[in-house]
Amino acid sequence: MSSNHFARNTLVLDSLQDEVSNFLHLFENNTLQLLNELEDPVQSLAKRVFSSGGKRIRPKLCFHCCFGSPVSTLDLIKASAVIEIVHVATLVHDDILDGASIRRGKSAIHTEIGNHSSILLGDALFSYALELATEFSSSFICKVVSKATRKTCSGEIRQTFCRGNFSLGLNDYLSIIQGKTGELFRAACEVGTHLAGFPKETTIQAGNFGSSLGIIYQIYDDLVDSFGNPRDINKSLGSDFESGKVTLPLLLLLEEVNDSESANLLSILQQRRDIPQNRKLIVELFGKYHILNKCIEELNSKVRSATAYLNGVEEENLSSNLKCFLSSFSYKLKNLNNLRTSNFLAV
Repeated sequence: MSSNHFARNTLVLDSLQDEVSNFLHLFENNTLQLLNELEDPVQSLAKRVFSSGGKRIRPKLCFHCCFGSPVSTLDLIKASAVIEIVHVATLVHDDILDGASIRRGKSAIHTEIGNHSSILLGDALFSYALELATEFSSSFICKVVSKATRKTCSGEIRQTFCRGNFSLGLNDYLSIIQGKTGELFRAACEVGTHLAGFPKETTIQAGNFGSSLGIIYQIYDDLVDSFGNPRDINKSLGSDFESGKVTLPLLLLLEEVNDSESANLLSILQQRRDIPQNRKLIVELFGKYHILNKCIEELNSKVRSATAYLNGVEEENLSSNLKCFLSSFSYKLKNLNNLRTSNFLAV
């Protein structure tokens, strides 16, 4: 492939990133204006959790699906806000379920206002997002977001029921994270392509890509929770282990260990005794069976699957936009090289 081809792709990516930055600036300001419609004290709390940071992946996905199409900026912002507000609501609830005290480098909201008020805050955000969705002339966006919200909650419930069940297979794990993470990614792509006026088949294809991308992000989060250095991560590490949540590193480890190691490991996982010798044993087993490398291989496999979905999209601009989005994820994959098994659970 010629150097001119790479140079042209780089220019397209740079131009797209500039447009994304402009969109996100408008998105932040306009969404805060939308939150002004909420009553106090919900309004101030909603603004606080919404403004606490975040990569705005779902709004970015919406934008990439629309870029180059004659879409109303205000409609795109409102649709993106609907999905992001649902996402923020899930985070408020997730931190309670996981017992996480830190979110994006700050105290999780439930540590300050209590679990009861935090649950109600999440509920209010869910409700408001769906209220905004009804303001579109078509019921499509409301239907897609409502369905994604339901499936996200179902995925969380299923994951909660499976806490401590380390007999789960890889397919069970992937099904759970597709629900709890992948469905809102799917919704972002479906909403974006719908606003752009693409045909139904294209919307479905883009949604499948979004679901696949959500799985990639969840696997990445699993790796960070197990192997990340707390000095580099602005969130609570080890909460998955402490809550008995089944994650990819532990699933792959249980597939590799011998019978004696399996019995010992299952005893540790089921007791959830968070003591140094238990963590040390898991660190040693991760290293012995090269679990971090196996997880990275699984993640790369999912990236290839997501790329395959895009290769089936006939609309060249849409396929190109989403491939640019996927390539922007490469920095995360490069960061995995900095992870070490010795950092397991923030040891």
